[in-house]
Amino acid sequence: MKPKCFFHLQKKREKNLWNFRDFLSSEKNLFCRDLNEQLSQNMIGVRTRILLLILVAVSFPQNVIGTWWLLSRLQLSSAHADTHLLCGGVPGLTRKQREICERHPDILLSVSKGARMGVAECQAQFRYHRWNCSTLDTGTSVFGNHMLKVDSRESAFLYAISSAGVTHALIRSCSKGEILHCPCDPVRRGFAYDSKGMYNWGGCSHVATGLRYSRRFIDSTEERRKDAKGLITFHNNRAGRKAVQRRARLQCKCHGVSGSCASRTCWKAQTDFADVGRLLKKRYEGAVQVTVDNQNALIPMEGRKPFSKMDLVYFEHSPDYCTPNKSIGVL
Repeated sequence: MKPKCFFHLQKKREKNLWNFRDFLSSEKNLFCRDLNEQLSQNMIGVRTRILLLILVAVSFPQNVIGTWWLLSRLQLSSAHADTHLLCGGVPGLTRKQREICERHPDILLSVSKGARMGVAECQAQFRYHRWNCSTLDTGTSVFGNHMLKVDSRESAFLYAISSAGVTHALIRSCSKGEILHCPCDPVRRGFAYDSKGMYNWGGCSHVATGLRYSRRFIDSTEERRKDAKGLITFHNNRAGRKAVQRRARLQCKCHGVSGSCASRTCWKAQTDFADVGRLLKKRYEGAVQVTVDNQNALIPMEGRKPFSKMDLVYFEHSPDYCTPNKSIGVL
């Protein structure tokens, strides 16, 4: 027999999941709060986690930032029923994101995996810093709404590493055949040279395909926004994808008698994601402060260096993470 909270959840989903704050605060629904504790301990199944994620998410205001990052909390399987439930349940997904989810649920699995990769790599790169990329186990913002309201170097890195994680995961899933509609990139023609000599372009690379899927999913909100927040988020999302593209390495297969490697066929393949993390950490350290001009374009602040599509950019100086400030989430 299902506990009451699930019957309530299913009924409320049909009514746009309205008025769940009163439901969660009810003393009769202690089971749901126990599930929330179990979620953080990875003690419950995928379907239950999805239902609980919806339950928790709708209990908070909907105008939160980076809601799709909630997918990082779920260890999704390849079961399409789970992803279809998620498509209609997670608040904050754009119409385009829901369409991608419904048409290609296998892509959503990679997005979830990539979001977790981004969080883990962020914490690895900043493990010795005062700001250590800490996350929240509850609520509708993985990193906290206060963190992303300040357009600092840190928020720039968060957007970039998350975008990079999703891109990297999509490319890897394509290469493993885990995504159904994932054609090889257009093959480069002819010969080229590297330190080992001449090689022929060939094989099957999925870098461009992964970049395209990532861009469609992550930038579906920022493409419509022309305000300063949308511009800077779009730029840093793109910088994350560029970092993955820059770190793609040449992978080759030898041809010849007894492995003589008389000729080689090469294609672009992914490197370790930690490489991408280190590159973005350098970009974080050299991030450029920007403003918006009269043409609604990002330009460097006076006295700042010019920036490229691969650089991270920010509006505001970082807060003092050593001084407690509840208004921006520094404890």
